[in-house]
Amino acid sequence: MVQDRTRVYLAQRQTYAAFLTATDAEARVAWHRWRGDYPDREQALARTDAAYTRTQAEFNVIDLDGLAPVEEARALVECIRSMHTVDDEPEGVWARYTALRTAFVEAARQRLADQL
Repeated sequence: MVQDRTRVYLAQRQTYAAFLTATDAEARVAWHRWRGDYPDREQALARTDAAYTRTQAEFNVIDLDGLAPVEEARALVECIRSMHTVDDEPEGVWARYTALRTAFVEAARQRLADQL
């Protein structure tokens, strides 16, 4: 029984970490696009699409669970997706992203603590 709980805990922790890694990478794509680091629009779109796909795949695992921190994860994804709709870096976007990321981390930590 304890081994099963440990496996669930570790699997959930890995899911949350993979999601955070994907969201961080997707946010960096937006940042690089705003800085003009991609040589052309096609490369920027290819990078955005690859990051979007990875984030969505990681989010789907959390969404299927349907429990905390799914709402926090959804809000973080929506924030990142809004980054792709503008050509210039919106004022306050990183503060918003950081706050939503922190909310996800706190909710994930609570969910993990509840598994112990």
